[in-house]
Amino acid sequence: MKTDTILHGLRSIIYPTRDLVQDKVWWEDVLHKEPYYDSEFYVGFNVGGYELGIDPSADLEAGPITYFGVDNVDNAMNHFLQHDCEIHTEPKEVGDGIAMAVVRKLYDDQLIGLIYNPHFKTL
Repeated sequence: MKTDTILHGLRSIIYPTRDLVQDKVWWEDVLHKEPYYDSEFYVGFNVGGYELGIDPSADLEAGPITYFGVDNVDNAMNHFLQHDCEIHTEPKEVGDGIAMAVVRKLYDDQLIGLIYNPHFKTL
């Protein structure tokens, strides 16, 4: 049995939006809380220790993407590339030490998000 851990569990779900301001207000009402991160290009809420994000630059047709925590986005992406996936979104630094990428499974087009966030505590 292999003991290397590629994924550290679910960390984030990011919803695309047409209207960031309207969605921010909607989620504030639903969650009864304000976002912990609020900018013109992204809004993030902490929901039970997990990230719920809304992103106006995300692809509405792709729908929400779930991100798994990893130690290294490039290494995790390469692992998935060896398991019938292709790059959907290249690895990129998004600020504050956070790196993200998305792979697409070749046989069914499902998207898998990968995120390294030094602010998450690995269980």
